[in-house]
This record gives sequence, C-alpha cells and structure tokens, in this order.
Amino acid sequence: MNHQPIITLDLGGTRTKYGVVKNGVVLDSDWCDADSKGSLAEHLEELQPKLLNILAKLDLKPFDCGGIGISSTGLVDSEKMRVLSTNGKYVDAIDLDFIAWGQRAFDLPVRILNDAKAALLSEYHYGAAKGIENVLFVGFGTGIGTAALVDGNLLKGHNHCGGNLGGHIVVNPNGRPCTCGGRGCLESEASGWVIPTLIQEHPNHKMSPLNDLEKVGFKEIIETANSGDSCAVDIQEHLFSSWGRGIVSMIHMLGSELVIIGGGIMNNPEPVLKKLAETITAHAWADFKNTPLICITHPDDAALLGVASLFLTENNTINN
Repeated sequence: MNHQPIITLDLGGTRTKYGVVKNGVVLDSDWCDADSKGSLAEHLEELQPKLLNILAKLDLKPFDCGGIGISSTGLVDSEKMRVLSTNGKYVDAIDLDFIAWGQRAFDLPVRILNDAKAALLSEYHYGAAKGIENVLFVGFGTGIGTAALVDGNLLKGHNHCGGNLGGHIVVNPNGRPCTCGGRGCLESEASGWVIPTLIQEHPNHKMSPLNDLEKVGFKEIIETANSGDSCAVDIQEHLFSSWGRGIVSMIHMLGSELVIIGGGIMNNPEPVLKKLAETITAHAWADFKNTPLICITHPDDAALLGVASLFLTENNTINN
C-alpha cells in the first residue's frame, strides 16, 4: 500500500481544484478558474507552478510524492490513462498523453479517472460506502454524472462507459433534445443546464421571482418553491419526478443497495433525500423500495480523495 502524498487534480468545466492527499486526508488544496472550451494542454501547463507552490507550502518536493491522480469529465480509459470522450469539453483532451505530461512536469506516474467514478471511490474508501459492494452514485450539477459499484467492483463496461451514462437514461421519450443526440434524457430534462429553459417554458415565468434572478440553479428553484411561487413549484416537482424515475431505473438495472447523492442539490439535503425516497418507495420493485439514499460524505474533496485512492494498490484496482 502506498503511503506517500499524492498530487491530485479535479478538472472542472469552470474551475479546477487541486491539492495533495495522504492516507485519505487532504493536506492542502486550492482552486483556479478553468475554461472547458479552451485547451486542456495549456491548462495543465498553467497548473504546474500552482502544484509546485502547494507542494512547497507543505515542505514537499515532487519526488516525495507517489504520483498524480487526475479526475476528468467525460469517458476515461483508466488503464491506458486516456480521455476517450468529453461531449464538447476540452476538445484536445482525447489527444493528450497524460502519462508523458506527468513524467515531463514532475517525473511521476499518472492515474486518471472519470469524475463521478472518482467521487464513488472516495465513498468506498473513506466514506459511507465502506464495506458495501453494490453502490450507485449520482452527481447533480451542470450535467448529471453517475458511477456504480457492482459486486465490489467499479463498473467499467465496454468503452469504459459502464455506470457513467445514467444522465442519459430516457425519462421522457417526447422530451427535450439532449447534447448526446438523444431526446428526453434525464440530463436534458432535469440537469443544471436545462433550468433556464424550464423557466422560460413555464406559462407564469414572467410573474415569477425567478425571472429577476441573474443566475438560477437548483438552490434557487427549491428556495423559491418554498415561498409558494407556482413556476418554481412546478419546476421543482418536474425535477424531483425526473430524478426519482431515473434513480429507480438505475437501481433496478444495477441492483444497488445504497444510493449516494452529490452535487448542487445537496446544499439542503434533507428535503431532497426525503422527496427522492418517496419516489423510490412508490415506484421501485419491492426489494428496492427501502434502498437508503444518503448525501456524499466529502462533497468538496470527493474527486481528490477518489483519484488519490487509485494509488492505494500497485495494480490500480478497487479491491485492496
């Protein structure tokens, strides 16, 4: 088992978090702006001095570390350490040689994983999923990311997309077009990027306080719904209904015994978990009606902890 500090990166669409993790503890971390429409190669070069600075703060040099763990959006081949697809984000990512970058910049090995899978690994090693073999993770943000443990193994599947595309389960066959090319996906019906459309489509949106807000996310929808605004109430009901149906489908498909929820909707977790539990109880197969739903244990550091855990064993497996 590797007990050296691990340099970690969580490559986000609008910001990147980076830090140093040792034995399941984030020793220090920071973040910087990111632009997923730009070049990832250039962004990695910009990150190099920032990573050296955070190491210096900890009185560490690159050679003191065991490697670099990277969490990335999109589909990731964690055996060849390549990004396979990003759905339009960081278009040069699929051509990047992350192993070569790690050697050139720090003389360290690199391991890379999809961001939702990284979050799930953090729960498996350091959170609520410890000792549980069948777990579903769903992260709600701008998009919807998912990952799954099945019989104690991180689900990989063909083209490394196993468990990752839960956001593209169809919840409304006649629904909105999705960025994936489909229609009525969970993501195109109930993710962060569709909220402005949901507001504009509502017949009462011009009278809603939501219309006056510069930026509206899950938090604002739930808060405004609590005030009784009909537009926000209807949108909230649509979101909860879509999320619940999608989660039920995933539980049925994967046989999950625990569901972990992360992302922006968990700023106020109690009403969200309660509503989702009601949907599962109403619609799930008998054996899954009481499937526990919980909030992610390390919402701010999940990806960093997850990719650091890739270095726990020499053969880069989850079971150790």
